[in-house]
Amino acid sequence: MGLALLQFNCVPAIIAALQQGHSTPLFGVVLSIAGLSCYLYNSVKIGNTLYTVGNLIGLIGNTILLIALLIK
Repeated sequence: MGLALLQFNCVPAIIAALQQGHSTPLFGVVLSIAGLSCYLYNSVKIGNTLYTVGNLIGLIGNTILLIALLIK
């Protein structure tokens, strides 16, 4: 449950970006992607499947948000 709550926190921002053309600051999204990439690297390195899946979900969500911000 905690994994879902934390990793899907960008869904409202994605919807706002698609509907209104603006949302969270672009730099914040880029920093989130960078941080999640570091955590993903670490989770793969230590073999933690749960964190790997969670980080991938977060990266996918933030990448969608970044694309939505860039096309609007």
